[in-house]
Amino acid sequence: MKFNFSLIKKLAPGNYSKAELVEKLNTYSFETVDLGGDVLDISITPNRYADAASHFGIAREVAAIYGSSLKLPDINKLKFDFKDEGMFSINIKEKKMCPRYMACYVTDVKIGPSPKWIKEILESCGLRSINNVVDVMNYVMIETGQPLHAFDAEKVSGGIIVRRAEEKEIIKTIDDQEFTLNKNVLVISDTERALAIAGIKGGKFSEVTMNTKKLLVEAANFEGTSIYNSSRQLNLKTDASVVFSHNLSPELTEIGMKRALQLLKELAGAKIFRIDDVYPKKQPKKIIKLELAKLDKLIGVKFKEADISKTLKALGFSLYKKMWVVPPLRMDINNFEDIAEEVVRFMNYNKLPFTPPHVSMGVAEEDEIIVLKDKIRKFLTGTGFSEVYNYSFSSKEEMNSAPTDVFGTSKSIAMANPISSQMAFLRDSLAPGLQKNLKDNLRFYEEVRIFEIGKIFGELESGQAREKLSLGIAISSKNNIFELKGLIDALFGELGLIDYFMPDLDLPSRLLKSGGALRIETGDHVVLGYIGLINGQRRSAIIELNLEKLLEAVVEEKEYEPPSKYPSIIRDISLLVPKTVRVGEILKLIQDVSQELVDDVDLVDFYEDEKLGEGRKSLTFRIVFLSEDRTLTDDEVNKEMAMINQVIEEKFDAELR
Repeated sequence: MKFNFSLIKKLAPGNYSKAELVEKLNTYSFETVDLGGDVLDISITPNRYADAASHFGIAREVAAIYGSSLKLPDINKLKFDFKDEGMFSINIKEKKMCPRYMACYVTDVKIGPSPKWIKEILESCGLRSINNVVDVMNYVMIETGQPLHAFDAEKVSGGIIVRRAEEKEIIKTIDDQEFTLNKNVLVISDTERALAIAGIKGGKFSEVTMNTKKLLVEAANFEGTSIYNSSRQLNLKTDASVVFSHNLSPELTEIGMKRALQLLKELAGAKIFRIDDVYPKKQPKKIIKLELAKLDKLIGVKFKEADISKTLKALGFSLYKKMWVVPPLRMDINNFEDIAEEVVRFMNYNKLPFTPPHVSMGVAEEDEIIVLKDKIRKFLTGTGFSEVYNYSFSSKEEMNSAPTDVFGTSKSIAMANPISSQMAFLRDSLAPGLQKNLKDNLRFYEEVRIFEIGKIFGELESGQAREKLSLGIAISSKNNIFELKGLIDALFGELGLIDYFMPDLDLPSRLLKSGGALRIETGDHVVLGYIGLINGQRRSAIIELNLEKLLEAVVEEKEYEPPSKYPSIIRDISLLVPKTVRVGEILKLIQDVSQELVDDVDLVDFYEDEKLGEGRKSLTFRIVFLSEDRTLTDDEVNKEMAMINQVIEEKFDAELR
């Protein structure tokens, strides 16, 4: 934000140079840069716009730094030419969005050029001179921090109404832009039309021209969030909207109004009626107790009460029964620690003694979830997969496309203030992003192998928001689903997870191909995720795992179990089955038929060809038989295989090969 050095020095006189002031402001207040000439660029922090985004505010900082006095204009000397408020009334229909509104009826205005001194200050602050009335409004904004606006009073009908815009209401602003409004936008209107977009820009219809003789001067306070949202929605950013978006104090409104009326009398020969002030709920005073012992303990330095009092009084605080009354413009001061910060920064942070912290040293521990992520990254990159990073936001169309119910029932979380419709929700799955990555990369490569580790989000039935750490693996290759299944086997083996299986998914999903998806479960039926073919994307498949549940399963799996002392027997079974039969159904059936003796079942071969018969496919499974208490005989295994063969033939219309 640009400031005029000469004006600052006029308001806070002293024997200091511009270069010295830059150094002092950088040390005690705000980051400041000398732009040359009479201009300073001061970076006001967002929490200080209410009191410091003005020459008055910076002058107060300067006076506190140098211990000098302030010479601000005495706005209380303002004299009114008439005893009443004039012909206009104020009706605030949206009191939460407009806590205070002041208006003053002004007559006998002589429009003309501004004096040289005001032109120079405006130009140094990046504003162009227009005429004495408009220049006064702009000058008071940069001097006091309160944005103002002047309407041509003869074009205002029946009074001022502060209301929400009508749906599709149109307004033309003073720079000839036309905007279509909605009910989220606050406007200043009369009984016939909108005159201004509240807190942002005035309308063309009631603008001040060279023929204007009577004014209605406005100074108001608007709720910051509504102004910010309206400015973004309309893509209309102004100096006023930036200031109002940071939540000004309603008390600043009166300062700005009185100062503007002073200058209108001085520079435009105006005669003024009394100010009409609608202020339904006044800003409460903030009174905070500052205990010296508590301050010394917090900062680690012993302070003198006289030094504290001197600093706080210079900043506008006042003492009341051994407690400090916060200046009304200091919206950033809310507690003891905030006052302590004011004291310390004027002591100079660089002069605080260096004291090492006293802490107990504990044994360094590794976060298990971080260790798990590192192991997964190392494994997947070692097998030829590339890591990707996608946004945590999704469009409405992408939500609920993946079978996220495997991670627990949840609702989508919509953003309160999305930057675009394509990023209106927090993603509930990594899958849509990975699907896009595959599609984009397949333009350049025949095969793509990628993975992502990231957070997904959902709202539980209780209404509580929840985030989960998820692993997504996507592939586009000739052997897609089989390669991913082998990858999962190898990854789980690397992590030490042995007891798991993959039944049919049995959940609706727009993302996955019907009949081509499996759940991934532990032996205790805890769902870890899913694996499946991507619908409408040839040769592409995807895995998504809940890493938090995977970590629990891996930790539980770490219990030691000695290997069996007895040998296993391996048998293969080859089948011709209809193409509609799912591999997961056969795997589950084999395990259910011989639960005591079947230790493991895997699909080892898959083949489809017209020679096999119409609508048929060939599957080969490898079954491992093992007993913990004896050596199995061929006769025992043959009996188990006979039962398995019979059940498969009957249930799946299978033909043994």
